[in-house]
Amino acid sequence: MRPVIVVICLLLPLCLSAQRKLDYQLQVQVDLLQKTFAVQGSLSFETTKTSADSVDITISRGVGEVKLQLEGAKGRMDTSINASGDKVYRWYFSQALPAGTGLRFTYAYERGSAPTFQYYLDSIFCMAGGYGSAWYPQVISREEDSTGSYTRGTGTIAVTTPANIMAVMAAGTLNTTAVADKRTYTFHYTQPDIFSLYIGNYSRQEYKGNRSFYTYSLSTAIDGNDLSRKSAAVLDFLSAQFGPLTIPNFSIIEFPEYVSELTGIGGASILGGVVMPTGALRQFNYALFGHEIGHQWWGNKVRSRGERGASIISEALAQYSSLQVVYHFDSTHAADYRRTGYPGYIKDQCGLGYLKNVAAGNDEPLVALTGANDHILADSKGFLALEFLSATVGKPVFNKAMQVIGEKYSSRGVSWEDFQGEIEKAYGHRLQWLFDQWFERTGVPEWQSSWQQQQNKLRLTVTQKDSIYQLPLEVMIRYSNGTTSLQHITIRDRSQTLQLPVNGSVTAVQLDPYFKVLHWEEALVPIAMSQAKVIKVQNLRLQDKSAEAISLAQSYLKEGIPDDSAGVEFTLLYQLGRMTAVQNKPEEALAYYQRSLQCVSRAPELLAYTYYRIAQLAAAKKDTTLLQWACANAVKADKLNHRADGMEARAALLLATAPRHP
Repeated sequence: MRPVIVVICLLLPLCLSAQRKLDYQLQVQVDLLQKTFAVQGSLSFETTKTSADSVDITISRGVGEVKLQLEGAKGRMDTSINASGDKVYRWYFSQALPAGTGLRFTYAYERGSAPTFQYYLDSIFCMAGGYGSAWYPQVISREEDSTGSYTRGTGTIAVTTPANIMAVMAAGTLNTTAVADKRTYTFHYTQPDIFSLYIGNYSRQEYKGNRSFYTYSLSTAIDGNDLSRKSAAVLDFLSAQFGPLTIPNFSIIEFPEYVSELTGIGGASILGGVVMPTGALRQFNYALFGHEIGHQWWGNKVRSRGERGASIISEALAQYSSLQVVYHFDSTHAADYRRTGYPGYIKDQCGLGYLKNVAAGNDEPLVALTGANDHILADSKGFLALEFLSATVGKPVFNKAMQVIGEKYSSRGVSWEDFQGEIEKAYGHRLQWLFDQWFERTGVPEWQSSWQQQQNKLRLTVTQKDSIYQLPLEVMIRYSNGTTSLQHITIRDRSQTLQLPVNGSVTAVQLDPYFKVLHWEEALVPIAMSQAKVIKVQNLRLQDKSAEAISLAQSYLKEGIPDDSAGVEFTLLYQLGRMTAVQNKPEEALAYYQRSLQCVSRAPELLAYTYYRIAQLAAAKKDTTLLQWACANAVKADKLNHRADGMEARAALLLATAPRHP
């Protein structure tokens, strides 16, 4: 996976008490060579009591005038610009409208090619994500507290393109017609959705499982049958855990690697599909696809209601889904996933990732995550807290509660209080102690232990260092003859002494040997502490505070990194290279990358990408010698890192397409 670029679920606050019966009749005319994207059509809905006086419609700013007309009521219109840079058209009605009043709007405009988050158009590809860019008119519904949110709608979307390219949308049914050199793709949506559209030179492969699985690929290196077959198995497995889905089909949609680089988007989950850059599709990754397919339930079928615990109900539950998929399909890597990360997946989405953030001073209660922490902490601590919860109540009980939530709250959303209540109801007991420990406060357990053997008894003392937790723990006991035994204890107090039976001479005792409980494991502490500087810089970068991130990284390098066995200097230099490259300072970026290669300690998960970034810069300035050297070393470094980044294909493509001196 690409470092730092975050794999996201395409989720904004979505309306749960929506304008009723929102329906679109939408026509889109796209010409990639001319970079035109013309939108016209109508939308209709019935008002609710929160829209009696006015209604907001958001449209991304494009080229020229937007024609937006209201039918079914009289009113006046004001405009403003929202935080995303989109234009908000607010219609004030001449008189208050009763709930259930039918309104219809017509619209026509040219969106053009100006990029925004989730919208990108060039001469060969277009991405129009409805969650991040209002490429079509988005109706905003207001809750009782006046907060606004996008509204899901049904409808028919007809997309006309030149005959040599294909329009792709997920979760709808499709009819295609061709006239002369044009082709029209008509998508029908009977299940409300936020619409996302992708256009390019796609080829489609179909796999028939319990439903149709489609892989839409742009490159020949993608094995669509393998991706669809394994995705079908994952979706069937999660359906057994969480209950059925009503999507008509499932789509795996590729988008170009360079678009991922330009937009910073490493992947997305949409209703009825996933959208991934080329590199993420070359080899099926159970953690990645488990997470994104998990979002079909958590964030799509079931949305959170209210801010409290919202990230746990969406992002952390998707990551929990990912862990269950790894247990089922690749159990040999499950303990690694919990402790230090799954191979080829985002490295800090694990216990160590959380400990690094705490060492960097970044921690919040899981029920109140803010900003980037809705991914950073939900995907590191959150999913392991949910794993602890499910282990406490038992997987069958937890799954039963998730199935109830999936059916009971799919239309109105689930609050954090509802979520906790349904789990306690399924379990038959109150669990406030657990929710208080893991979700309502910061931190995780930290303990020290000592033991003494007394004939066939082991006297084990466990002392909790900071906050007190109630913890069921495994104890691994090693004997002088090489055998081991696994026993189970529960600790509740600041200090607790237990007697355990043993059947030989004990040489070592380890608590929680498989890292089933997120805690400050002794071996992870020095790694977390040494990486705190990197995390501080990285988190600033994720918050789009590049200037602050650069300044902080430079200050750390100036101070020096003593006893750097964890590749901290190397990683800081890599981050500086990435940030200066984004600022269009290629020579400065190249200098940082080349300097990083001189470090004695280098992070293996970043080494291949360091060479690849050098190769990209070399290609841009037509330095063939440097390009070939960097590509060769990127491939070598990737082989040493279990080919986690697919550098052989990346390097081959870069060498084939790089400009040359005449």
